[in-house]
Amino acid sequence: MTILPGILAWTPFLQPLPAWDYWVVLLLPLTVGVSIVYKSMKCREMSQVPRQATQISILILLGMAAAAVVLWAIVRFRELMV
Repeated sequence: MTILPGILAWTPFLQPLPAWDYWVVLLLPLTVGVSIVYKSMKCREMSQVPRQATQISILILLGMAAAAVVLWAIVRFRELMV
């Protein structure tokens, strides 16, 4: 019973969970979940969902990696200009 007041007093937006050490690992389940839900609504047959969800998951991860590289390059360029 002593844990209940702590759970009830937790405010997620004011006191977020400390996930900054392993946030990169959380991208994989987020990407897979979004892909499965999206393709489940778009595919005509459910037998197509695993293959197409895998394809779109890989595309999303590659897009995020490309965006990270571009943003990293912009930051490095700005650091060199200063």
